[in-house]
Amino acid sequence: MAEAATRPRAPERTCIGCRRTTGPAGLVRLSRRPDGSLAVGRSEPGRGAWLCTGSVACFENAVRRRAFSRALRSEVSGQELAWLRERLLSEGVSTSDGPMGRKLEGVGGA
Repeated sequence: MAEAATRPRAPERTCIGCRRTTGPAGLVRLSRRPDGSLAVGRSEPGRGAWLCTGSVACFENAVRRRAFSRALRSEVSGQELAWLRERLLSEGVSTSDGPMGRKLEGVGGA
């Protein structure tokens, strides 16, 4: 039992859509940068939230529950939600223009 106490715990994150708690490997991080723009990627600065990677149900639940605005502590516009939906649910896209016209890091990038 002493061995278990000394073993480091892996970090856990909670999806804002389904509220499932898991390691960050199966989640994507969204953040509100200090300049107010949205970003997708683990290394982006600013207030962050986590969402299950590629899950339409989690994204729709988060929109319905207004979880994006609550988690990011700022209002998320319909235009930004539309951009996020396309960005998070599209396949094979590693870079894209953000809602404010800025290049962003790929989904789940380290």
